[in-house]
Amino acid sequence: MRFTVFGGVSARVGGTTTEFGPTRLGALLGVLLVDAGRVVSADDLVERVLGEEPPPRARAMMRTWLTRLRQTLPGLVERDGAGYVLRVEPLEVDLHLFRHLVRSGRTADAVRLADAELLSTVDTPWARQLRAGFSDELLAARLDHADARLVRGEHAALVPELRALAAGRPLDERIAAQLIEALHGSGRAAEALRHFEVVRARLAAELGAEPSRHLTALHRRLQAASAPRQLPAAPKPFTGRAVELAELDQAPNGVVVITGTGGVGKTSLAVHWAHRAAERFPDGQLYVNLHGFGPSGAAVSPGDALLRFLAALDVPRAKVPHDLAGQSALLRDALADKRVLMLLDNATDAAQVEPLLPRTPHSHVVITSRTELKPAHAKTLPLGLLPPDDARELLAARIGHDRARAEPDAVDTVVRRCARLPLALAVAGARAATQPEFPLAALADELADLDAFADDDDVTADLRSVFSHSCKALSADALRLFRLLGLMPGSDIGLAGAASLAGLPVARTGSLLGELATANLLDEPDPGRFTCHDLLRDYAAELALEGERDEALHRLLDHLALTGVEAGVAFTPTRHRPDTPRPAEGVVVTTFGSREEALAWLVTEHPTLMAAMAHGTPEQTWLIGWALADVLDRQWHHRDLLTSQQLAVAALERLDDTDGLGRTLINLGRAFGRLDRLDEAAAALRRAFDVYEGNPAGQAAALLNIAMLCPDDRITEAIEHTRRGLALYEECGDLYGQANALTGLAWGHIKIGAHRRAVEYAERVMPMWQAMEHVIGEGETWDNLGTAYLGLGEHGKAAEAYARSCALFRRGGDLPLEAAACDRLGDAHAAAGDAGQARRAWRRAIDLRSQAGLPADLVRAKLLRLQAEG
Repeated sequence: MRFTVFGGVSARVGGTTTEFGPTRLGALLGVLLVDAGRVVSADDLVERVLGEEPPPRARAMMRTWLTRLRQTLPGLVERDGAGYVLRVEPLEVDLHLFRHLVRSGRTADAVRLADAELLSTVDTPWARQLRAGFSDELLAARLDHADARLVRGEHAALVPELRALAAGRPLDERIAAQLIEALHGSGRAAEALRHFEVVRARLAAELGAEPSRHLTALHRRLQAASAPRQLPAAPKPFTGRAVELAELDQAPNGVVVITGTGGVGKTSLAVHWAHRAAERFPDGQLYVNLHGFGPSGAAVSPGDALLRFLAALDVPRAKVPHDLAGQSALLRDALADKRVLMLLDNATDAAQVEPLLPRTPHSHVVITSRTELKPAHAKTLPLGLLPPDDARELLAARIGHDRARAEPDAVDTVVRRCARLPLALAVAGARAATQPEFPLAALADELADLDAFADDDDVTADLRSVFSHSCKALSADALRLFRLLGLMPGSDIGLAGAASLAGLPVARTGSLLGELATANLLDEPDPGRFTCHDLLRDYAAELALEGERDEALHRLLDHLALTGVEAGVAFTPTRHRPDTPRPAEGVVVTTFGSREEALAWLVTEHPTLMAAMAHGTPEQTWLIGWALADVLDRQWHHRDLLTSQQLAVAALERLDDTDGLGRTLINLGRAFGRLDRLDEAAAALRRAFDVYEGNPAGQAAALLNIAMLCPDDRITEAIEHTRRGLALYEECGDLYGQANALTGLAWGHIKIGAHRRAVEYAERVMPMWQAMEHVIGEGETWDNLGTAYLGLGEHGKAAEAYARSCALFRRGGDLPLEAAACDRLGDAHAAAGDAGQARRAWRRAIDLRSQAGLPADLVRAKLLRLQAEG
C-alpha cells in the first residue's frame, strides 16, 4: 500500500489508485494519514476537517464520512476509544517516508518526494498551520541537500535555487552562507563578497545585529581565497642574491626600486622575493609588466595598468572614473585597509609608476627598472653582476652539478664570457643542456671564438655573443622565426599570429616555437602566448633580413585585422560587418564560435592591436580600430578607444570609404563623450553627419548620437535631433534605427514633462521591439511607460509597467537596469500608498545594486524614511 498527502490525497491499495480530490472524504483521510497508526479524537477530526466553527450536525456528518472511508479502505480504519486510527505502516505514507529519509541522510530522495504542497486540497486553520510547520522541515532538508551538493562541487547549478531561497528569506544566514559559497565556487567571487555585504547591511538595518561567527569566518576565508594572485611563476633555478634578498626582507612597507642593466636579473630577483614574502600580504599580490623597454608603442600606460589592477580587485567597471587621477584615487581607496604587495616590472620612468602607487601603510611596492627612478620616499636597490660563485652555481643548476664539477675551468670560461649576467647564463646553459654529450669545454671554446663582440666595459656586447652562439645551434626555420619575432609590435604573440608572421602552418610553427623555448630564447608565460626578453627581441630584430621584414609584418597585421573583424562581429552580432580584403598568402584568420571566445581574444590581444595600428596599412589600421571599438567601450578603456579611433580616422582619410569614415567618426564622438570632452564629441559627430550625405541611416545614427550628448537643459534640442533621425530611418526603412529613435523620443518627452506624449511614443515602439525579440529594448520601453504613468498620477499602471520592465531586464541579464527599474517600482508603490510592496521593491533594488557593485545609499534612504513613517 502507498498513500500520498503531498499534493492531493490518494491511496494505492491492491494495485488500484484512488484520487480523493478536494472532498471532505479526502480531507478526513489526509488527517488520519498525518497521524498514521495513532488515535485521533473525534473532536480533533471535526476541527481538522471542518475548521474551528463546524456546522451543528458536524459529528453526524463525520460518522457518515468515516463509514464511507471504511467501505473504500476496508479493514484500515478502526474505532479506538473516543477516537479513530488508520492501521497502516507510517513508511507507507509519503510524509512519514520523507521524515525517515531525512533522518537517514537521504535528503535528495526526501526533497524529490516532497514535490508538491502538503495537503493542498485541505484549507482549514489546522492544515494551514501544518503546512507552515512543514515548510521549515522542507527548508532544512533542502539546505542539508545543498550542503551535500556543495561538497560535491555543484556550485554553479545551486546558484539559481539558492538565490530564490535568499530572496524569500533575506535574513537567513544559513542560506546566505550557502549562496556565498556557491557563488564563490562557480567563479563569481566578487558577487559572493558583495552578497555578504548585502546581508550584513540588512541584518544591521532590520535587526540591529552583526553577522554570525560562522558567516563572518566564511567571509574572511573567501576574502583570502579571492585575493588577487598575479605573480608570475617563480624563476627556477634561482641562486645567490643573498644580500639583496636580505635588504628586501628588511625594507619597511613603502616603495623599493630595483635598478640595474638589462639582463642582470632584476625581474627574477623581484619575483623570487615576492613569492617568498607572499604570506606577509594576505590580501593579494598585484603584478604588471610595464614593458618600458620593449618595442615602440608596447609600453603599458598608467591608465591601462590601473584598469587591470582595479579589475583584479573586483572594483565594478561602473564605479571607475574616466580620468587618470580619479582611477588612481579609486585604487588607493580599494587598497586602503589591505595588505597587498604590488610588483611593477620593467618601468620606464617615474611618470609611468606614480599613478599606480597606493601610498597606504599596509601595502608594499617593488619596482624594477633600468633607470634610476626616484618616486617620493622610495628606497633604491642597485643590482650588479652576479658574484662569481653565484654565477657558477646558476650555470651548474642549468647544466647539472656533476657536469659542472667535472669541468670547472670550462665553467669559469662560460661564466666569464657571459659577463656573469643571469640572462646570458640562462641562454648559454640552455644551449649546453640540449647537447649533454658535448664537452662543456667545447661550448666555452665556441664562446671564446665569438670575441668579436666582446668588450670588457660593455655587458650588452657579451650578451650578443651568447645570443649569437645559441642562434647558430637552431634549425634554419627556427632561426628565421626567431628573426621575425623581433618584428612583432606587441609584447607577446599567439600561435596563430606567429604562424602568420612566418607564413607557415600552425602545427609547424608550434614545433619551432618549442625549439626556441628549449633554447631559452623564448618564454611561454601563459599557454599559447609567447614572449622574450626585450634584449633578445632587439637582437632578433637586428638579424631580420631586409627582404623578409615587410612581408612578414604585413602577414601578421593581416592576421590581427581580419581576425579582429571576426572577433568584433562575434562580440556584437548586430554591428554592420565591414568589407575586408582577401588575406595574404600564409595568413591565419581565426573565427569564433561564441561571444565569450571573441571577447577573450580581444582582451588578450588588446595591447598588441593597439601597438599594431601604428605599423599597418590604412586598411589594416582602420579595420583594427573597428574591431576594438565596441570592446574598448564596454571594458571602459576609453582613452584607448579615443586613440584607436583617431588612428582609424587618419587611416580612412587616405582611403575612399565614406561609410567606414562615417562609422569611425561616430565611434570617435562616442570616445570623446565618454571622456566628457563634449565639444570635440559634437564636432566629430557633425563631421560624421556631413560625411554621410546621401546615406540616411548613417546621418540618422550621427543625429541620435548628437542627441545623447545634450545635457538636461537642452532636452528640446535633443528631441529635435532625434525626430530628424527618426525621419531619416523611416526614409530608408531601418526598423532597428526607428525603434531606437522612438525610444529616445519617449524618454525625451518624459524629461520635459510631456508624459502623455511619451506614452504615445512608447506604445508605438513596443510592438517593434517585441517583433525583433529585443528583450532590453522592450524592457526600456516598459520602463519609460512606468515613468510616464507615474508622472500622470496613474500609479497602478506605473507599477504594472515597472514590474514588466524588471522581469525583462532580469531575462536580459542586465543587473544595473533591473536595479533601477526595481527602485522606480518601489516609487510607484509608495505613491499608491502600498508600503509593503514599496519595501519589497526597494529591498530588491538594494540587493541588485549591491550585486552589481553599485552604491545603494539613495534607495536605502527611501527605505529608512518609509520605516520611520510607518
